Amino acid sequence: MPIYEYRCAKCQKKFELMRSIAKRDDATVCPHCKATKAVRSQVNKIAIMQGVRPDAYAGEGEPEDFLDGADDHFDF
Repeated sequence: MPIYEYRCAKCQKKFELMRSIAKRDDATVCPHCKATKAVRSQVNKIAIMQGVRPDAYAGEGEPEDFLDGADDHFDF
C-alpha cells in the first residue's frame, strides 16, 4: 500500500498514512488536533528494487555474480 501525505486544514501540520489507493481521498482525522479536515497533499515516492544481488555470506550465487562488471578476474 502506498504512503500518502496529508495536511490538516485546522492546525496545518503534516502527517502520513498508509492507505489503499481506493481510500486515499477519504476523510481522515488529524492525529495532532483531531480535526476531520485533513487533505491529501502528495504521494511519497516508493523505491522499487529490480533484482537483488545474491548474499555471499549465505552461500548464494556464483563468484561472477559479485564482480559488478569489473575487469577483475578471480580464480576460484
